[in-house]
Amino acid sequence: MARHQLSKSTYIRSLQCQKSLYLHKKRPFLRDKMLASQLAKFRRGTAVGKIARDLFPGGIDMTPKSPSQYQIKRSETLQAMADPQVSVIYEAVFQYDEVLIMLDILVREADQWRAIEVKSSRGLSETYREDAYLQYFVLKGNQVALADFELMYINENYILNGELNLRELFISESVMQEAEAHLTQTDSKISLAKETLELNKSPEIKIGPQCRNPYPCDFLGHCWKNIPKNSLLYIAAIPADKRFELFHNGIHQVNQLSENQITPLIREQDKALQKQSFTINNEKFLQLSADFNKQKLAFIKVLYNQPAIPVLQHTKAYSPYFLAISVVITDGLQQELHNWDCSENHDEWQSGFDFLASLSTKADVFISFKDSFLNPLIQSYSSGLKSVKIIDLWEFLKDSDFYVPLINTELQLDTICSFLLDKFTPLKDEAWLLKDLLEDPSKSREMVIPRLQAYASSIMALANFISDKIKTAD
Repeated sequence: MARHQLSKSTYIRSLQCQKSLYLHKKRPFLRDKMLASQLAKFRRGTAVGKIARDLFPGGIDMTPKSPSQYQIKRSETLQAMADPQVSVIYEAVFQYDEVLIMLDILVREADQWRAIEVKSSRGLSETYREDAYLQYFVLKGNQVALADFELMYINENYILNGELNLRELFISESVMQEAEAHLTQTDSKISLAKETLELNKSPEIKIGPQCRNPYPCDFLGHCWKNIPKNSLLYIAAIPADKRFELFHNGIHQVNQLSENQITPLIREQDKALQKQSFTINNEKFLQLSADFNKQKLAFIKVLYNQPAIPVLQHTKAYSPYFLAISVVITDGLQQELHNWDCSENHDEWQSGFDFLASLSTKADVFISFKDSFLNPLIQSYSSGLKSVKIIDLWEFLKDSDFYVPLINTELQLDTICSFLLDKFTPLKDEAWLLKDLLEDPSKSREMVIPRLQAYASSIMALANFISDKIKTAD
């Protein structure tokens, strides 16, 4: 059987950018290192898909062990469908028009089949629908008699009480009619992608919003390699669409703009860009950060588990809970390090509130960074901590017009500190810390906790750096 040219993932990639598709297939060595957070999403999706199989037990698993088995499993899928004794197939492999798909679940219904694709999300994006349209196109090309084609996703309102109820956990939505209506469009998109793969060199596609939408492209490093570090593209005060429009019209620097196009904020950001430094509104930051002058500050980093499938009683899908906490308490001269975790017994996660309560007597303010969960959890679960002041340094920075010229990367604590601080040791990605602590807590905690503690120390270092710079400027 002929090999395929496209799969679900490469087709979706082509919808975002044809150049990305070409590079993925023809120049994979140019790819950026995959983010740990993206790998975590892939693992989560696989795990949710396998749990959904329990709704349709007794199926035959066609999952290929390697790409060399794709065509073998394709033949075995068709053989299984011809066997009246087979009622359910997992990862059914089909190919049509040089497009290969693996369908999560295929269920026999009399003389027809019900196709089900499982998503680990709490809703359906346009990308998920395009994915389904492609699969429907291939199934129809194989003349599979379909009773329905459904997208199954997580019910965000389901609460775990007792045993996990999969029928309440998942929601199914039929997309068969809309997939049928999109057949011609899907065919055209497939043809365009295949034409791209026939090219002798990558297509001439300019960088633009598609570089990060709907997903950060893993060829950003390659496509942006010749963009000067002081390019107008790195000015956050100019809307992204406008930046690209100006850049592609030959305006590469702020000084090429007319005076009426340059706002005070654009000017300040350009100064920082040219110096490869940062800018912040000193007055705003000093007003917001008055609590930084308290005698005792606690810098806190929490590692949360946020499972797609609820594991704790009375929680919903993706409900966060404490897995580990690191705190650095300082009065400017001395530091105290405090750590807590429930990695070996997640049911004890609420004892993390007791841990924080014990530290609240030693610190006036807790300072976090990009932590949207801590205050809501305290409000929901811990009356004893509701009076504790917890502030998010990142929110203060944003409200103070903070800017660093790192537009084409995620502004995480690690990237900001690496850019601003001398001799900064990169932090290990939270996704890896979480993976290690979940998979083997007894073995991993002695390694993970100090690395989590480095996050708390880095929040302190960043806050001190910015405060010192502002004081020096005054």
